[in-house]
Amino acid sequence: MLKILSTISSYKKPFGFSAVCFVLSFTLITLSRTTEGFAQWYAVNVYPFFSITIGKAFSALDFSFFEISSLILVPLIGVFALAGISMILRQKPFGRIRYGTWFRLFSGYIAFMVLAYTMTCAINYSRDSIGTVLNLPDQEASEENLIKLSLILAEELTSLTQKPEWDYSILTAESAAYIETKAVNAMKMIGKRESSLAGYYPEPKPVYFSKFLSNLGIEGIFSPFTMEANYNNDMTAFLIPYTICHELAHFKGYMKEEDAGFIAYLACRNSPSLVFQYSGLFHGLTYTLNTLRSQAPSVEYNEIYQALPEPIRVQLQYVKEQNLKRTSLFTSASKTVNNLYLKANAQAGTKSYGRVVDLLISDYADRINEEGLL
Repeated sequence: MLKILSTISSYKKPFGFSAVCFVLSFTLITLSRTTEGFAQWYAVNVYPFFSITIGKAFSALDFSFFEISSLILVPLIGVFALAGISMILRQKPFGRIRYGTWFRLFSGYIAFMVLAYTMTCAINYSRDSIGTVLNLPDQEASEENLIKLSLILAEELTSLTQKPEWDYSILTAESAAYIETKAVNAMKMIGKRESSLAGYYPEPKPVYFSKFLSNLGIEGIFSPFTMEANYNNDMTAFLIPYTICHELAHFKGYMKEEDAGFIAYLACRNSPSLVFQYSGLFHGLTYTLNTLRSQAPSVEYNEIYQALPEPIRVQLQYVKEQNLKRTSLFTSASKTVNNLYLKANAQAGTKSYGRVVDLLISDYADRINEEGLL
């Protein structure tokens, strides 16, 4: 009798809900990747409903619900798995029946979360890029163009720091609340230029366990389940404005890392805040130099690097040293997981972050093509 009950428990139909969720998720992702125009239509007409409703609901909380739920869920999954193994090894039929019921509920939860992720994130990976939306010209990321872009960004950083009102102390003087508010305002200003970036933005939230994020080499996290823009407030202060804008760009449905990075750059560059301008330009220069280093001979790269103003080189070296201090097994594992995650979404892995340089070259095309720049 017990054997019959156990068998019945294993083959009940409640798995149908899970199957429907998985099939629907697979269908939507397939449509977004194979049907031209579907992902863009979805991003414009359907996705905003989720971002506004869910975003407003969780933005009302003073803490990151995503962080709290993650801290609770991970241990629960471990306990659930150990309990199942224990019941199987102890060969208690009624225990297996109860566990089977819980397993069906758990699988239903996972299937629902996969569907939620699909509708709030995965489909948007196939939407039109911000370069297409803004009609940016196609430009080759050649070694010459990278050198020119490096010089342009360095010149703009130098001009910024030579303003009468400039003082390097302002890079660490602003409060978190000020930076968060200015980030939302900066994104709304860009929204006046591009309608897909207009409208509501949630309150950015610092992660309580930011030191843990630093050990993983993570600057920010956007949660597609709660629509929260989470940022690491343990990292170098002047990097935070750009990071928050990057996560808020994800909130608007621009999931590709290069798109979010370029939008964050535009938001910072056009902000009236000197701190935001510096943060955007510094990130842009860092990405450009990293790309140049991978393409140009080391001698030529060093010549460009040494030609940068000394304060900029000092800041670049400082950030590099901070990153090296946090390099660990956890950092490598985090990068590997992130790389696999991006590739699963049909992206170029972590190389996607560096592709923001392609958009920067397109944005600066007029200046790059000027005669006598080099």
